[in-house]
Amino acid sequence: MTGLKTVVRRGFAGGGVATLLLAALFAVGGGTEPTTLLLAGWLAVVGLSLLLAGRREHLTVGGRTFGWPRVAAIGISVLAVGSSAFGLSRLGQFAVGSTMWLLTGLVTLFVLGYLAWFALECWRGGWHLDDAMFAVE
Repeated sequence: MTGLKTVVRRGFAGGGVATLLLAALFAVGGGTEPTTLLLAGWLAVVGLSLLLAGRREHLTVGGRTFGWPRVAAIGISVLAVGSSAFGLSRLGQFAVGSTMWLLTGLVTLFVLGYLAWFALECWRGGWHLDDAMFAVE
């Protein structure tokens, strides 16, 4: 494994563990409200996919084998969609056109764009980033 690939895979594994712990905290301490359970489930899906991308070179699902970059891309895509939905749902708390409304909207769009770009990089195996970083052995 190259140095960059090692760093990225360890980052995915660490991020996956942290996200799974956060999901467990929401599940245990959040009660049984549907929105809390939805948030915990979303975080669990993201955490599990990132942990698998960081720890497994290949993952077989339904007889089809996926390399770790594709698994990471799926996890990051789920993170992008969920975080954007959460950010956009918060816009209703602020007056339209206020500073907090604009800031929340801009941060949400920036995070969506960055995560979508990184998910595409993982899916394609390095388009703008070094392709050795996404090599599957």
